Amino acid sequence: MKIVLLTALVVFTSLAAAKSEFSKTVDYIQATYADKFSDYPILIFDMDEVEARYAQAKVFGKGKEKEKLRAAIVQAYVKEEVGVELSLSEAIGYETYTSALKSGAYALPILMDGPDRRRVYKMCAVFPAASNSNKRLEMERLTGLKTPGAYKQTTYTGLQKKLEYRELQLFSIYHELGHCMDRVFMPENYNTYEVNPHDVHLSESYAEVFALMMLEREGVKGTGETRALMRNLYTQKMGKWFIDNPQNGFGNPMYLKGGVIYYLAPVLLAADEFLKRKKNFVQQDIDILLLKAKEFVDENALPSRSFHGIFRAMSEDTDKIISFYREYAQSTPGFFRDAYRDILYFLDFSPFLLDQMVGDAEDDNRGEQILEVKSEELCRFETKSDFIHYVQAKRDELSNDMANYFDQVKVRDQLNGVFEEWSKCP
Repeated sequence: MKIVLLTALVVFTSLAAAKSEFSKTVDYIQATYADKFSDYPILIFDMDEVEARYAQAKVFGKGKEKEKLRAAIVQAYVKEEVGVELSLSEAIGYETYTSALKSGAYALPILMDGPDRRRVYKMCAVFPAASNSNKRLEMERLTGLKTPGAYKQTTYTGLQKKLEYRELQLFSIYHELGHCMDRVFMPENYNTYEVNPHDVHLSESYAEVFALMMLEREGVKGTGETRALMRNLYTQKMGKWFIDNPQNGFGNPMYLKGGVIYYLAPVLLAADEFLKRKKNFVQQDIDILLLKAKEFVDENALPSRSFHGIFRAMSEDTDKIISFYREYAQSTPGFFRDAYRDILYFLDFSPFLLDQMVGDAEDDNRGEQILEVKSEELCRFETKSDFIHYVQAKRDELSNDMANYFDQVKVRDQLNGVFEEWSKCP
């Protein structure tokens, strides 16, 4: 009996060692929340597992044939994890988010015909942001801080408030999970002939405030205010950059109004204030939290007229826009008074929040060296377990956001392609 128990322990330890910290996080959220959502299957893609399968099958690379081979692996993975059979075209749609778009975070449903000529979800997939990152790199990704010309003198070192990498990672995953669990705003967007930017603002507000509640539920406390300052920073800096560079978006209104879409500070601050008073609220059933998320959106997200008025105030002559809305607030108060008030409030409050976030400091890009990933070293790892152990060790090194910045970027980029490099080993 002792031999049997020892053998079982060795097998269990080996399996556990084959899991990266990212995979363990995905497994936990999948089992605790995604699997218990009964409306339709939700799958959080464990990209370490998916890329390991790509590597072992040697299907990395460009071309339609490689794409189809990866799609077949996606089909098998989805079937294995949530029991959903994807068509080849559906799997190819998901494959894109495991290859060309794998650096970002997304929620993507697959639709099928439902009652009353409405499209319903066959399933919904969460694609987490690449896990090869750290506090600084993830802050830069979320704020667009390295976008040429957008931030000018604003630096990472000068930011007065920052979230830890673990907080940023969890916020990202729960935000996308919130999109998949959204029964109101996102499904409506998929049943609209043409989605408008304000609809996306409501959907993003919903996912964001749901994520905040989930972090609080999991014991990650007090992130709401800093997250609100981060989102407002994006609105002020990237929002104006989008407006000043319309050619990059080819006239797409989602691009032009991206800053206002992600003006999520109002819902975050409202939720943060509520959660400070009602600390145990987040331990209720998830459906209660989903209803509360909608309530926060209904009461605190920008109404449509306010949304478009704020965009005009940012993109046109501000004084003329204020005069325009003031006159209509007087002549047609039922339609324009609230929008006028919201514009004035935004023009005062958003810069106030910006001042709390931005300080005056130059980036210090110096620091200790992080050893780069060498392709020839990867071929020493014959088993998936040993390879994952190595990748986790490099991620642990990368977690030092005070290391030489250029080394951070180099190792991040190398780790983003490390599974493909491993697949090239004989």
